[in-house]
Amino acid sequence: MDPFHLTAKKVLTLVMVMDKDQQKILLGYKKRGFGAHLWNGFGGKVEPGETPKEGALRELEEEAGITVKPEKLYKAGILLFLFENDPVGLETHVYKAFEHEGQIRECDEMRPQWFNFADIPFDQMWEDDRVWLPKLLQGQDPLFGKMYFKRKPLDESVETETIAVTAPVTPVPSATSFPVNVSTTMTSTSFTTTQPINGPFAMSDYKFEQNLPAVPREIALDGTIASFEN
Repeated sequence: MDPFHLTAKKVLTLVMVMDKDQQKILLGYKKRGFGAHLWNGFGGKVEPGETPKEGALRELEEEAGITVKPEKLYKAGILLFLFENDPVGLETHVYKAFEHEGQIRECDEMRPQWFNFADIPFDQMWEDDRVWLPKLLQGQDPLFGKMYFKRKPLDESVETETIAVTAPVTPVPSATSFPVNVSTTMTSTSFTTTQPINGPFAMSDYKFEQNLPAVPREIALDGTIASFEN
């Protein structure tokens, strides 16, 4: 059986705030939860009743304390994250913004910090960031990528205090014949304060498209683009 076979997906967001004049990007150090101890953009789960863009704006304000006018938040594409033996894919809607309002501040989950484009800490980020983030900085979006991850062997981990993801998951009946939309990766993964470079998962493969004729709206369960934005 294909270890990356999908039966469901979870919709997430990711916002990259940039200063083109200063050639800087705002990243957040994840202090807890899924992806802890790695630098990333800002985002998270799309709540019921929200559009991905609404969820992206909400998460950015919650995690970095800043706001972006809806018309100034541009969708750059979609990244589909696939984890070995996890039937739930993470359909991540990527947005970019070049101006913001408010004072950047740290919260209990994220510590924001500006980085020069030339000094992005890729060794402390998810491995896929090396594939698509430079393309985004160069304006080569819209983009679409499928990123395949496997858990790293235990002998690559460092024995230390474990920070577990223990948030309860309430199964929600699917509107289709597919199984319940519960990701085993997001709900059962433990992260350590000192961990292997780029976290406990290794990217085993990827497929990437850039400069698409339109921005992807949604991804089908077979891993293809189901529709594009109008």
